[in-house]
Amino acid sequence: MLIGLGHDRIINLGMSYIERGWITQDEYENLYVYLYKPYQEMGGNGSAKRVMEEVARLPIKNSRYSAEG
Repeated sequence: MLIGLGHDRIINLGMSYIERGWITQDEYENLYVYLYKPYQEMGGNGSAKRVMEEVARLPIKNSRYSAEG
């Protein structure tokens, strides 16, 4: 079940970034470090990998949030 939930979240977020056409560094780190890597280590399949490959090709834009808040 955890693999299924991870897969769903990776696909959902990844496709939203792909459709938008860009990603922030924070969004990429969240998706890759905290979702995709653990999913992959648990034995996740290739469809999430294909989405992550597309996400990795997106231009990275500055975060919409400033450090000053």
